[in-house]
Amino acid sequence: MNAWKQAWWLTRYELNKDKLQWLWSALFMVYAGGMGGVMLIGQRQEDFFSPFGDAYFMFMFPFQGFLFSRRSFRYIQEDSYTQMLTYYRRIPIPEQTVMWSRIQQSLIAFVYNGIFFYSSLYVVGLRTEGFQWDQYLAFALTGTGYGILFTGLYIYGEFLNSGKKYLFLSLLFIPVVIIISILIRMAGSNGFHLLLDTSRAWGMLSPIMWASMLAGLTALWLFSRLTLKKLVKRDLS
Repeated sequence: MNAWKQAWWLTRYELNKDKLQWLWSALFMVYAGGMGGVMLIGQRQEDFFSPFGDAYFMFMFPFQGFLFSRRSFRYIQEDSYTQMLTYYRRIPIPEQTVMWSRIQQSLIAFVYNGIFFYSSLYVVGLRTEGFQWDQYLAFALTGTGYGILFTGLYIYGEFLNSGKKYLFLSLLFIPVVIIISILIRMAGSNGFHLLLDTSRAWGMLSPIMWASMLAGLTALWLFSRLTLKKLVKRDLS
């Protein structure tokens, strides 16, 4: 509990350091949600569900775990994540506190970004779907659970690699997602519409929602523990 409180102090410091990150994050999520709605409308008008629609949302759900700060934009040029860890180790702030703070920041980002992303998606593309509030909340939580599932991997990449290597590892995610979305389409299904239909049918009792949240939080916990063990031994010089 003491480490969590210390991490909360660090989280507030990080979130207050760059005020513009709240604006950039909100604008990007409104745009991303709106584009998702436009894509959904276009697919329905053509009566064809492209696998790249699934790929788009598989990319965007994890992005909600980030606030678009100066550090996140310049991690390649400045290796900003390594610089951050070096500074905290020099103060010193324990690695466990830094890890807890990073998790707190991600969860806050998911709530904040999700408000703009899912609201924009609803206004542009899903208003006519007849969702009740609990059904749409189930849809949003399912997407959030999926996003959290990959957050542990992103933290692993941030904390244990240089900026350039982190970029390379992140780019590997692109072909994997495209291949998965194509396989889903070849199986005669559409992941995004399956998510919508399940959320509408089950509401907050949606089995996909609960499975997504459980898998996401479990993966975040496991990868955070693994990252923390390796972070203690990482040479930051």
